Formats: sequence, C-alpha cells, structure tokens
Amino acid sequence: MNSDEIISVVADIGNLYTRAGFTGDDFPRWSTFTKCTETMQFGDEALGYGNGQVLDILQPFNPDLYENLLKKMFEKLGVQSKDYSLLLANNFQTKHDLQKVVEILFESVEIPNFFTIRNAALSTFSAGRSTALILDIGAYSTTASAVHDGYTLLKTQIQAPIGGEILNDPFRQFVVGEYNQFKKTCLARDIKQGLLTYEQIDSTQQYELPDGKFVSMQQAQLSEIADKLFNSNDNFKGIQHMLLDIINNSVNDIKQQLCSTVISTGGSSNIPGFLNKLQTTLSALAPPMCKVKLVMYPSNQNRYHSVFIGGSILASLSSFQSLWVAKNEYQESGRFSIIERKCPN
Repeated sequence: MNSDEIISVVADIGNLYTRAGFTGDDFPRWSTFTKCTETMQFGDEALGYGNGQVLDILQPFNPDLYENLLKKMFEKLGVQSKDYSLLLANNFQTKHDLQKVVEILFESVEIPNFFTIRNAALSTFSAGRSTALILDIGAYSTTASAVHDGYTLLKTQIQAPIGGEILNDPFRQFVVGEYNQFKKTCLARDIKQGLLTYEQIDSTQQYELPDGKFVSMQQAQLSEIADKLFNSNDNFKGIQHMLLDIINNSVNDIKQQLCSTVISTGGSSNIPGFLNKLQTTLSALAPPMCKVKLVMYPSNQNRYHSVFIGGSILASLSSFQSLWVAKNEYQESGRFSIIERKCPN
C-alpha cells in the first residue's frame, strides 16, 4: 500500500447475501445473509432463530436495519468505521434509497470517505475488462447491462423480476421439520445446488438430506426446473433474449465488443452446464456479424464474488484515490449532489 492510498472497506450488499472485505483482498473476509431477526441477529445467526420471523433488509429497503447491518459489518471486519473509507456497490432500486444510505454512512456510521458504482461495472473490472455485456442473475431479479469504458449504460439496461431463488420452489416439498421460513428456504436452496444441472445425465441425481434420507430426481424433472431462466412467459422473455435486446439496442461501434465479452454472474451462473447453454442459445440469436464469447473466470468463487472482486481491484488503483467523496465535501457541497457528480451513474 503506498502512502497516498486510502485504507478502505469494499462491500457488496445484495438482496440475499452481503460480502465485505478490504481493498486488495482476493475474496470477501465476511459473507453472510442480508437478513436479520427482530432481536438484531444478522445473517447466519438468524438460521437458528427457531420459528421467529426473519426480516428482509432490502426487500423492501429498511433504513434502520441497513444501518445496523453496516455497523455489524465493520464490527465483523474488526475495524472502526471512522478509520476506514467505504466503496459500496450500487444495486439500489431508487435514488432515494441510495441517498438515505449515504446520509447514514456519513452522519451515523461516520466513515471519512465514500464511493459507489454500479454492480455491472464492478463485475466488468473483476474480469479485467472495461467494456462487457453483463448478465447478473440475482436472488430475486435478473439484470442485463452493457458496460462501456467502465460506465454502465443505464438507458439500455433491462431488469426482470425473476432470479435464482425461483429455482428453489420445486425443492421445498422435500424440506420437512420445524423450521422458520428462512431456514426452509436455505435447505431448499441446498438441495437445488446439489441436484440441479444443465448437463445431460444418464442416471438419477440424488441428494442426501440432513436426516439421512435421499431425494432422487430424473433428468427431465431437473431440466424443466432449470429452463425457467431461459423459457419465456407473460412476465419474462428469457435471459438470452434480455441479452439480445441489449445488443440490438447498442450502437454499432460496440456491438461486437459486447458480444465477445459476455460475463454471467450470480450463483445460478455456476450451475453445471449453464454457461454452455447460455453460449449456445445466445449464439443462435445474435446478429450474423457478432460472434458470442463468454468470459471464463478462474473459479466459481470468482464468478460468485465478482462484484466484490471488482470493487477490491478498483479501490486499490492509484488513479482511483482522487475519486473518493470526503465527508467534508459531502457536508459543504449540497450533500447528495456531490455523490451524483463524482460517482458514475
């Protein structure tokens, strides 16, 4: 770390998972669920919360719970918030939500410096690129974005109200026992991750439950579930068509660059065979002059934590250090207006 580099925390607070660590870290040091109990037990601590209610922090956005999550994050990282700047991934649904978070960070959590940037741009940086076509399959929604020269092109961005969690539903039938809804969902997710595949299999897939019993499913059953991300319906056209619309709506100068740099992120991108299916389906739809190529990560963990990794890389660059919004700038320059000026979209 050079003397001009600001010591900082990098955080990706998503609808389902929160990931946090320090500038230069390869992976997050703290990763947990973006959930809490009525008694302020956060993340994994909420799994053992009997039959009590587990609360969402971002669905809908709850400022009080979010503030407590931020304080818990610094506590878990073992640092004082007043000593560490924060680069926060921007996945907020409204400008008002982000504005409230900035207020909390400077006035209650008391960080010295702040910066925020869109998830899609950070995923692009994580792959060593500045321009890419990003497919972000989140827990509850999927977003397709074009990133050009480090800026997310919001006018062409497409979001659909379907994400990886919808694939959990068929596996809930196998979860029995006295669990709260949060725990049941986690168990169904575990079964999904153990069974679901886009690859052709000859034998029945099996998954062992905590009680020692086995769940068995045939290829046809698993394919029907997995294809929900690709099949169109009244509310969703399929992820391949979301990406195609981005390509078609982009200027000709960058169409080929976007097609040749497709990055898929989120846990569902790591389902066996998913990337091959995405490559095949998108290639069949893309304009003739555009050759589709997916960016491969060194490991599934890199893809899973791409937003955090991109933030860690960005905040470690010497050329980035002048971009931080300092607390005194925030107080003296119309508060949120300085964020809009210094933080890209």
